[in-house]
Amino acid sequence: MGEEAALVEQLRKNIESRLKVSLPSDLGAALTDGVVLCHLANHVRPRSVPSIHVPSPAVPKLTMAKCRRNVENFLEACRRIGVPQTQLCLPLHILEERGLPLVAGMVRALLELAPPKYTTSPATTTNPLAM
Repeated sequence: MGEEAALVEQLRKNIESRLKVSLPSDLGAALTDGVVLCHLANHVRPRSVPSIHVPSPAVPKLTMAKCRRNVENFLEACRRIGVPQTQLCLPLHILEERGLPLVAGMVRALLELAPPKYTTSPATTTNPLAM
């Protein structure tokens, strides 16, 4: 159980640091509508999730169908970005909060595919093979 809690805490830190947000203490519930996860995929590769259903003041809770659509769009974006099939979780792991450690592993794999924060231009790098 301790290892699972550590994975979930790492998941929280990864999301909060990348998206510069604070997540509620119940992380599983915060992820079930798929909104945060879709934003994370778009952070790694802009427009990878072209349309995200978000709650509004008039309708503060998304329907289960919209939550499922967000989660499926997130999983599809992860697949297209290059997260290995073995690392992808199922929609129910997110929607039913049944596999946060699996979600944590998938998010880690997704973030490993993110472009580096600071890239050097080819002109400033030296190629040891060219010497």
